[in-house]
This record gives sequence, structure tokens and C-alpha cells, in this order.
Amino acid sequence: MPISDQAGGHSAGRPRWISAGATDQGRVRNVNQDAYLDRPELGLWAVADGMGGHAEGAHASRAIIDALAALPRTALLGRRARAIITALRRVNDDLLAYAAAMRADLIGSTVVVLTAARNHAAILWTGDSRVYRLRAGQLDCLTTDHSQVQFLVDEGLLAPELAESHPSANVLLRAVGSEEDLKVDYRLERLQAGDRFLLCSDGLYRELDNAALTSLLANDGPGRSAPELVRQACEHGGRDNVTAVVMSV
Repeated sequence: MPISDQAGGHSAGRPRWISAGATDQGRVRNVNQDAYLDRPELGLWAVADGMGGHAEGAHASRAIIDALAALPRTALLGRRARAIITALRRVNDDLLAYAAAMRADLIGSTVVVLTAARNHAAILWTGDSRVYRLRAGQLDCLTTDHSQVQFLVDEGLLAPELAESHPSANVLLRAVGSEEDLKVDYRLERLQAGDRFLLCSDGLYRELDNAALTSLLANDGPGRSAPELVRQACEHGGRDNVTAVVMSV
């Protein structure tokens, strides 16, 4: 989809955002390689899930979040989205160089970003971290995983209900730091009053089903739902690092 500078649109009143984030290393991992950004005053949120060993994965996710946090503020949503992609590509180049210097096979991270201006939001992602939207009681996943199992599902070679238990469930086809030509998917959404969004790493949605996500998002504000989502994911197994960022319009 082309990224237009008019994407922010115009409305009589600007949406007011309330947001909160939470993260935990989980019950199995010794180090938390997740990182997140929660900047409602900038209309900018992100979750990154690092890969490539303990310190290396954490380095990758933090590099992404730091690069996004340093972006200049702009009112034009299209310009902001392009700046995000440019920043991610710079981090991608840096991680490739860092991995070569460290003689590591891969030092990378997934990332999902939501940025909002007026009555629109742009969603950008690479990897299998996700964005969910709760609208009028209906929960929808707005991103498509860049994973081996999602490719098999899309090709009709694997039933969706078997994806989570497939041996290749953790194999990614895309991530920042995984290849020279970084591809970032982009989606534009028009906002409605009452919308609630969840950005999360795979450590969350692999432990909690859609019914649990819907209930927790619907019944509490971001300040309660974000840490509660992380806490319940840990209680349900916590097999990976867990991160959640929740935003309400």
C-alpha cells in the first residue's frame, strides 16, 4: 500500500490516547530480550522481540526501540511512517554489521509499530509480533505473521488450528537484522471512539487465546490490562518473554 502524507486525515477533534505497557522475562528464560515503546504524547507505540542469544537479542530489540524513540515529531502520518521504515532499515544494517563483527549467525528482532495522527493509525511490522484491535466487542488481529507456519497456512498446506503445535512454529521468515533487504509491511486503519489496541510479542498470544485477550482488554483500562495480560501469560506457562502495550482511543 502506498504511504500517503494525507493519511492522518482531518477531524473536528483529535483523539486522546491512554496507554500503558508491561514486560516480563517469563518463567523459563533467564533474560528478557523484549523491549517496548509507550509514547502516547507522540502517538507512537512499539514492541520488539529480540533473537540471537541472551545479550545479542536484547541489544537488537533495544536498538530498535531507541531508534524509534529518537524520531522527530511530525503531524503527517505518511511522513512519520516513512521515517519509521527508514529508521528500521538503518538498524537492520547496523545489526548485520554487528553480527558480522561478533561472528554470530543472527542478531535480530521482530518489531511491530503503531503510530497515530488525528483519526488514522498506521501499523508497520516485520516478524511475528502482533497488533490486535478490540472494537465493539470484536477482537481482530491486524497483522499477519512473517513465519513459516503462516506461509504454510496461506498456501493451504496447513490447517490454522495446527499452526501453534507445528514443529516450525518458531521459524521466522522476516526480522530486523535477518537479511540485507529489510521488508516492512504497512497497514492503515481509521480510528473509532472506543477502539482499544494491543501490541504484543509472541510470548503473550501463545499463552492466552482470543477469548482471554478479549476479556482482559474489555474489562480494564490500559493501566490494569497491560500488566494483567503479562501476568496471566506467565501463569499459563510463561515459556517465552512476554510483552504487552495497550492503547485506548
